[in-house]
Amino acid sequence: MLKKLSLLLLGGIYLLGGFLSADEYHYFYGEGCSYCAKTQRYFEDHHIEDTYKITKYEIRNHPENLQILQDKLAQINLPITETKIPLMLVEKEDKIQTSLIGPAEIINYFEKGEGVGEATNQTGTQSSLADSDKNSEQSPWKFIGILIPTALGDSINPCAFAVMLLLLSTILSKSKSRKRTIFSGVLFSLAIFLSYFLMGIGVFKLLATSTAETSIFKWIIGVIGILIGLANIKDYFWYGKVFLMEVPRQWRPTMMKLIQGVLPPIGAFGIGILVSLFLLPCSSGPYIVILGLLSAQSNELNLLGMGYLALYNFIFILPMLAITFLVGTGKSSVEKLAKLKNKNTKLIHLGVGILMLILGMYIISSIYF
Repeated sequence: MLKKLSLLLLGGIYLLGGFLSADEYHYFYGEGCSYCAKTQRYFEDHHIEDTYKITKYEIRNHPENLQILQDKLAQINLPITETKIPLMLVEKEDKIQTSLIGPAEIINYFEKGEGVGEATNQTGTQSSLADSDKNSEQSPWKFIGILIPTALGDSINPCAFAVMLLLLSTILSKSKSRKRTIFSGVLFSLAIFLSYFLMGIGVFKLLATSTAETSIFKWIIGVIGILIGLANIKDYFWYGKVFLMEVPRQWRPTMMKLIQGVLPPIGAFGIGILVSLFLLPCSSGPYIVILGLLSAQSNELNLLGMGYLALYNFIFILPMLAITFLVGTGKSSVEKLAKLKNKNTKLIHLGVGILMLILGMYIISSIYF
């Protein structure tokens, strides 16, 4: 009797596995689609791709994948205008048996085997495939429109100016060579660029592991942006009170010793790597907000994402390069630039604060509009 029950149980499990384990699962998604990112996080958390044979197609940046989708939809007479992403097509014996639209249906299918074949139209929750080409063109430019002003605001922070001026002053006094000064400044800036670029990749991957709902995640990032903005505005009205959105005062003697001990020009690169850590308290806020916004759109850092990070960090070091060439060519002096920096420190904090407030409120408002 027990043997028969065991066989029946095994047979049931086999049939259930056959039900869920279709020949192929065709998963269509778009880069920058937050609901696709949510589905992908579910796949990763539950090892779905290790268990099922899933072929993935990114359709916003790959027209050939969009054509594959159109061909498969034609087999079941489903117009592309009536579908949205993320979309899963379940194929058995070379025939499309099931279409799953949106994260709810896809996740429900793998969890319970329910919702199969229900073509639910979840208006406003997924990205329309008909608008896929339009979104692929607008999404990068929209993000760049946020990234550039944020990077510019981050690049004019007083910390970076002070560090660069101290470095150039030290190198000029040691080498007496303007060419070596320029070379050292460029290497130092390059080190900052590489350090922040690699840090950005690490922080992005950490943020991308979050299983929080996209809306909740955006709320958190938006609130962080607003708090950073308020902290900077505080430094305009009450500079140095309670805390300061710059390198902590207790860190500054160590940082100065490192910079003053540099052996130009190659030593400037190594010092740049170390100093980038000291700059984190006053320069990482806007960067983390941008990384959070990027990870909310997608949990995969592709070439486009790498390009975003490269652009951000290039903008971040532009003032450093400008200071290097102004001092190195003799068009200005460390003393003049230091006075200019000290005179406008509070205004810089105010400008960055207002920018971060706007960015934080924009991120939160994007959840609802």
